[in-house]
Amino acid sequence: MLAGLASLTRSRYHATMPNDPDDESPQPSTDDRPPWPKLPWIDRIAIVGALTIAAVTTVPRLPPSICYDDFGDLQLASETFGIMHPTGYCGYVTLGYLITRIPGVDPAYLVSLACLFSGIVALWLCILVQVRLGVNAWLASAMSLVLLAHPRVWSNLVAPEVYAPSLAFLVAAAYMLIRYARLGVRRDLLVAALLFGVGLANRPPILFTLPFFLIAWWLARRKWEASWRQWATSLSLAALCAALPVLYTLGFLWFRDRPDAPYNYIEQYNLQWKVLPDAKAGWEAKLERITWHISGKQFRKYMGSSWPRLRSKLRWLRYELLPHELQPTLAIACCTVVLGVVITYRRCRPSASLLLGMVIGSVVFVCAYRVHGQSADLLPLLFAAAVLGGVAASPLLGQQCGRVREFVAVAFLTAMCVVTVTDAPNRRHTGERADATSYVTELDMRTLPKNAVICTDWRSWPPLQYAQQVLTKRSDIHIINADPRHWLTMSSGMEDRPVFFTRKYRPVQGLALSPYRNLWRLERLGSAGIPTNIPQSP
Repeated sequence: MLAGLASLTRSRYHATMPNDPDDESPQPSTDDRPPWPKLPWIDRIAIVGALTIAAVTTVPRLPPSICYDDFGDLQLASETFGIMHPTGYCGYVTLGYLITRIPGVDPAYLVSLACLFSGIVALWLCILVQVRLGVNAWLASAMSLVLLAHPRVWSNLVAPEVYAPSLAFLVAAAYMLIRYARLGVRRDLLVAALLFGVGLANRPPILFTLPFFLIAWWLARRKWEASWRQWATSLSLAALCAALPVLYTLGFLWFRDRPDAPYNYIEQYNLQWKVLPDAKAGWEAKLERITWHISGKQFRKYMGSSWPRLRSKLRWLRYELLPHELQPTLAIACCTVVLGVVITYRRCRPSASLLLGMVIGSVVFVCAYRVHGQSADLLPLLFAAAVLGGVAASPLLGQQCGRVREFVAVAFLTAMCVVTVTDAPNRRHTGERADATSYVTELDMRTLPKNAVICTDWRSWPPLQYAQQVLTKRSDIHIINADPRHWLTMSSGMEDRPVFFTRKYRPVQGLALSPYRNLWRLERLGSAGIPTNIPQSP
């Protein structure tokens, strides 16, 4: 069977490699431009099969409802059309809000599903970019499953986060720019600029890849836009398209930054730290709040690095790129990536610039940001490495190779499908650990005492807010999101209301904590040491 598939793949070969934009041949007319050929049906089967395996192994591992921490932050903001933590991710929130309008399905689960879908789109584009660079479709599909096997990629698909959508917009912009380099259609350039703008407006570190996108455009325009008027017009229109998502973000924050908004991170943060003016203090105050939020000033203290920290971060990056047991093969992997860059450069220079930009942009951000873990986004680097790995293998398993080599490509994809299905239960259970469904169920906010006050930290804030605003509509409950050191201060003056903490710690003299479901009830002791405030049921 595998031999038959290999024979069909070989017999239905279509050339899809982009022309080198540095070719100085005369500029073709619109009718003479090379086509963007469709893939043969046997290659499409390989691509659909790989993506189906990716979906089948990830969808069952999604959290069924609201999540803790940043995961739940995106779900909550999408459902309430609110402002999440810096930099706001207004475009993602808007798309999430539209998706959560689908009736009959838990809104939080829909957001998780949408993030997974964006990750599947990124895997699909990983395959298409390789194919357009001359890689066998079966090998390219197998490389997408190799990419899925990386713990970073896997964890971002099985839990709702902003990194998979950011990757999808970034690589979609790169793919459209590669298409522009091939066809010279200005519409593709403008779509690429718009997609890049969406990614940049929601995740500013994408800015590190901008110089490489400009280099790719410059290399491509030399063939299609010879006169300065043509390329100046294209550059101006592209800049306008890229700016539109940024303008939308500013407008979103301007109109949604209100004290009465269902969810407003800026307001919640300012209630605790008092570093920003009031939202109603005029347009200058609102502009200051928006600038603080969109620039990520809250996290500015984590930017910058010294030489010892840089070495530490590079060591961390080394162990993040490959699992510990595969560290001896890191040199081989790096050589493979370098070979892929060389081959890509010879086949399509704009593509080489784009992929190299993803690698360098990721490394620069990782080294500049003094945070380890999920926030140090490595997905663009891993995406580029997967593509370059496929390109490096294409001289042996390319689109035009013998029957034996075609058989190897088909066998490789088949093996990766089997490995993905059998190994999926052993991979990181990010979605399971992020799931706050049981926490919300045990809390049972519907039956909490009337006018209750709940003091929580950031981790439990999204599920509590979701339970209040989406599941129960308990507007009488007041939820305080703050550092535990500030809980007593921020809940002072509420002696007439039942106060609960989500975490137990030693209270001051005259106060005591007693367990209440999965919370801790704050009690004020009388002279005899007996609690004087017992919450009543609603």
